Amino acid sequence: MHSTSCHFKGVKLERVMIFIDGSNFYHGLKENNIRTNINFQKFCDKLCGEKRLIQTHYYNVPLIQSIDPKNYQSQQRFFDMLRKTPYLTLHLGRFAKRNQKFKCPNPSCGENLSEIVIKCPKCLKEENFKLPPFYVEKGIDVNIATDMLSNAFDNTYDTAILVSADGDFVPVVNEVKRLRRRVKNAYFPQSPPTFLSQNCDRPLISLNKDYIKECLLPKHF
Repeated sequence: MHSTSCHFKGVKLERVMIFIDGSNFYHGLKENNIRTNINFQKFCDKLCGEKRLIQTHYYNVPLIQSIDPKNYQSQQRFFDMLRKTPYLTLHLGRFAKRNQKFKCPNPSCGENLSEIVIKCPKCLKEENFKLPPFYVEKGIDVNIATDMLSNAFDNTYDTAILVSADGDFVPVVNEVKRLRRRVKNAYFPQSPPTFLSQNCDRPLISLNKDYIKECLLPKHF
């Protein structure tokens, strides 16, 4: 029986909604030397078990094509695969450009330009101001938190499974639990446990190699 079935032997099944922090999940796989080509239908079915899977929400940020064209194309193929996964909704954030602050090579100068002029005028060279920009993910954490809360308010699930290790989600986890919903954490085991896992309901879901290996696509995918 597929996990999306409504009843099992006449008993109403617990409703589950899965929330996957895509970047956090990807880097967790890499850090634990696990292949990243996941069959997300199998993965979500395994997370859900014999409970009723209402929906999976997957969150990620598209790479910038002009900066990383090769990986951009690979990521787009991955997104296309996700869009074909039953009961899965793909949510995309964006990258926001940030400029780096000037920092003098002399650690005693700090970042105050007026002090640098006095202490270390030789550092005020044009090349020191041409620091490359960096990019930060936007619209991921807030969307996960909003969707977890709104669906809890709307009574669309009994249990949320949050696939992440980000402790910033603890406030929303506590609010969802206050609404009498359970929040289980699927995470890559660490010692000591993460702040997020310590605040979620038991049992936790340990994403170790044995757990993940049944959800991998063939290597040529």
